[in-house]
Amino acid sequence: MRGTIRALVGALMALACLASAAQAEDAVSGRPVTIDDIVELEAFGRAAISPDGRWAVYEKRGAYDTATRFDLAARAPWTIMDLWLVDLSAPDQEPQRLLPEEGLGLQVVAWSPDGGRLLISRLRGDEYEFGVVTIADRSVIWTGLTPETPPEGASAEWVSAHEVVVLTRPDRSLPVLIRRFSGAQARMTEAWRRSALGREPSRTLIDARDGVVRPETPDEGQALVELDLETGRRRRLAEGRISDFAVAPDGSAVAVVQATDRPTVRGAPRVQLEGDERQTLVLIGLDGDRRTEVTGDWDVASNLLRWSPDSRAVLIWARRDGADWTAGRLLIAGFDDVAVPDLGDLTPGTAEAIVAGVRADWLGDAPVIYARPRGGARFDWASVGTGAAPRALTATLATAPPRLAATSAEALLVVADGAVWRVQRDGAPERTSGRTAFQEAIPSDAERVGRFRGNDAPRRSWAAVLDADGESFVAERGGVRSIGAGADARPRVLAVSGDAALVLERVGLAETLMVRQGGDAWAIDAVNTDKRDIRLIEPMAISHLDNEGRATRSWLYLPPGPIRGLIVRVYPGAADSFVWWDPLTLTYGTRSTVLAAAGFAVLSPSMNVDASPGERGDLYVRAVDLAVDAALAAHPELPSGRMAIYGHSFGGYATLEIATRSNRYQSYIASASLSDFPGHWGGFAPTARIQPEDRMSLQSGQAFTEAGQGGFGVPPWLDLDTYLQSSPYLRADRVTAPVLLLTADLDFVPPTQAEQMFSALAREGKTARIVTFWGEHHHAWSPANIRERYRLIFDWLDETLPGVGVTTAASAGPPTGAPSSQKPPPP
Repeated sequence: MRGTIRALVGALMALACLASAAQAEDAVSGRPVTIDDIVELEAFGRAAISPDGRWAVYEKRGAYDTATRFDLAARAPWTIMDLWLVDLSAPDQEPQRLLPEEGLGLQVVAWSPDGGRLLISRLRGDEYEFGVVTIADRSVIWTGLTPETPPEGASAEWVSAHEVVVLTRPDRSLPVLIRRFSGAQARMTEAWRRSALGREPSRTLIDARDGVVRPETPDEGQALVELDLETGRRRRLAEGRISDFAVAPDGSAVAVVQATDRPTVRGAPRVQLEGDERQTLVLIGLDGDRRTEVTGDWDVASNLLRWSPDSRAVLIWARRDGADWTAGRLLIAGFDDVAVPDLGDLTPGTAEAIVAGVRADWLGDAPVIYARPRGGARFDWASVGTGAAPRALTATLATAPPRLAATSAEALLVVADGAVWRVQRDGAPERTSGRTAFQEAIPSDAERVGRFRGNDAPRRSWAAVLDADGESFVAERGGVRSIGAGADARPRVLAVSGDAALVLERVGLAETLMVRQGGDAWAIDAVNTDKRDIRLIEPMAISHLDNEGRATRSWLYLPPGPIRGLIVRVYPGAADSFVWWDPLTLTYGTRSTVLAAAGFAVLSPSMNVDASPGERGDLYVRAVDLAVDAALAAHPELPSGRMAIYGHSFGGYATLEIATRSNRYQSYIASASLSDFPGHWGGFAPTARIQPEDRMSLQSGQAFTEAGQGGFGVPPWLDLDTYLQSSPYLRADRVTAPVLLLTADLDFVPPTQAEQMFSALAREGKTARIVTFWGEHHHAWSPANIRERYRLIFDWLDETLPGVGVTTAASAGPPTGAPSSQKPPPP
C-alpha cells in the first residue's frame, strides 16, 4: 500500500510544475469541480514535530462522505481520522501508521517535552478518550478520561517528560464543542419520546436572577487532572466550570480560569461572546499544597493567560465587578501579590476586542501589550511595567502586527512589512535580513481556539517564515536560512521546527505532504490524487470606487463556458478573493468557485459599509450596484438581465435588505438570514433551547444584535424605530423579484427568521420558496444535504432568471428604506 502511495506521490510531484504552468497559460485547462468531487475529498488534518526534532506525526482521513456520522458537523471527519508517524532522521523511510491495531477515530493532541511520548485522543461513537503513546515501542495507554475541549483555552499541557495535566469531563459525556452539534438531536428525540409515552414530564426550565441565566440542571463541569505516567498516580487539581488553564514553564504551578457562583453585573450594550458569570483566577502549586484565588473581586477576561518566563506570575486582563471591560486593567498575578502595570493612556481597544482577547506577553521580565493611545488609531507593541511609563517598541515599523511570531528573554520576533524583526526593550527593531516579502509560516490548525489564536507565541529565538515563492526559512538573529523549497508558491504549512517543516502543496484538488529539511524537500504522502486535473476557478480583480469614493476591489469568477447567469454573492465587510484553506472548507458552505464551475459568473462585491443600522440598507444597495456596474463595464459578456443576489448569514440579511430596496436584480437567495431584529434579540438558538447548560449563552442573540454585526447598541425598547427600519420582513411588500429562503432547524439563526419573511412574502402574493434542512446547523454537513442544497440553488436560478435579453419589469414603485405602511388589498 505504501509503495503505491509513494508512486502516486512521485507522479503527482512530477506533474506539479507542468500543471501549474499549464493552468497559468491556459485559463480553461482542467475539468471543472463538481458537487460529487467536494463531498468525496480526502484530507490531511493537523501535524506536529516532536520537540527533539526526531519525529513528526500527522492526521489523515478518507473521503468526507465515508464518515460514520455527520451530526458532529466539522468534527465528522474525526470518525475516519488516522495518525501517521514520520522519522525525520530517516528520509528514505516511509511514514507508518502510528497505531495500526487501533483502527480509525484518532487525533493528535501534544508531544511530551522530550519527544518520547505523544498525547492523543480517540473518538468512537459517543466515547471520547485521552491516550498516551510511547514512541519507542508504539504502545498506548488509554486513560479512561474524557477530554474537554473548551472554546477559549487549553485541553492538555505537559508538565515534564512523564507528567501531563488534562482537562476532563468526569461524567464521560462528550465535550461541549462536540455535543453542541450532536447532542441537540439526541436530546430532542428523547424529549419527544417521553412526551409520547406520557409517563414523565418533558420540559426545559431556565431561571434568571440578578442578571444571570441558569438552567435547572447545570453542567457538572470539568475536572483538571494531573497524570504521572511513570508512577500511574492521578491527582485532581481543580473542578468546576473551567474555561482555561496554563502550566508554568518550570512545571511548578498551574493557572486556572474558572467561573464562580457570583454573577457579574453588566450594563448595555452586551458584548458578543461574553460569559454570564464572573471568572476568577486560581493558582495551584504542583509541588506542594499551595492554592490561591488571586483575583478577589476582579472578573477575569478569557483568552489571555500567559506565564512569565521565570514562572513567577501570569498576565491576565480583569475588571472590577460591574465595570466595563474597557475600564479593566492588565494584571501581573502571582501567589503572593497582584501588580498593576502602568498603561498610561494605552488601551487594548473596544470591549469586543478585549473579550476576543487582549494581546499581551513578556519580554524577559517585562510585560508587553498590543495597544493604542486612547483616541488614537494605530496599535503598537509597548513595554509596560509598575515603575516606568509605557514605551512603544514597534513605532518605527510601517505596520505593527497583532501577532508575535516568537518570544525570548532577549527579544520579540515579529513579521511586518515583508521582513522579520527582532524587537528589544531598548533601541529600534532590528531587521534579520535584507530580503523582503516574508510572511509568517503559521501552522494550519482548525482546532486552534481562543487564546491559541493570538496569545500563545512559541518561546524560542527563531521564527518560521515563507518567502514570495513559498520557500521555507528560519529567521534568527544571524539572518535567515532555507529549510527547503517546492513547486507551490502558496503551500499550506502543517508543522514547523528549527530544522524542518511539513507543508502541503496543491495541484487541482490533490494535496501532497512534503517534508522540507536541510534545504531539501521530499514527498511522503498524498490525498485526492485522482483529482489533480480539476481546475478551481480563481477570481479576477474588478477595480472601482466605493460608496465614499475610495479605490476598492471586487472579485469576479468567470465560468469556463457559456454563462447561465450572474450571481452577486454579498457579505458586508468582506469580499471573496479565493484563499485555499483545506478540503473541508471547500465542502461545507456554498463556494464561489463551485458556483462558477456550474456555469455561473460570480461577483463578490466590496461592501465596506460603515453606517448605522438605520442607514446601511440603502448603502448596501449602492455598494453592490457600484461593483456590478464596474464588472459589467469590464466584461460586457456578463448577462445584465440575468442577475441574482445570494447571501449567507449576515450576507443573507444584506440580501433581503437589497431585495426590499432595489428593482435591479431578477432573483434572490437568502441563506441562514435574519429578517426580524426585534424578534432575534430575545430568541434562543435552537441548540441552547434544548441544552441550556452547555455554556452556549442564552443571551447570544442579544449580544449579536446590540454589539455584534447587528450594531444597534441598545435593546429594542430603547430604539424601536431603528430596529423596525432594519427588519426586511416589514418591507416584504416592496420585494419585486422571487426569493428563495434556505434555513435549518438547529441553526443559531433560528428558522423563524426565514419563516417570517416567507409568510410576509406569501401574504403579499410574491414568489417565494422556503427550504428547511433538518438536523443541520449554520452550514450543511450531511453529504446528501450538501448535494441537495446546490441542486436547489441551481434549479431556483434556472426557474427565476429570465432568458437571454429578457428583463423583469418592476411590479412596484421605487422601494424606500422605511418600514412599509401599505396595507394588504381587500379580498
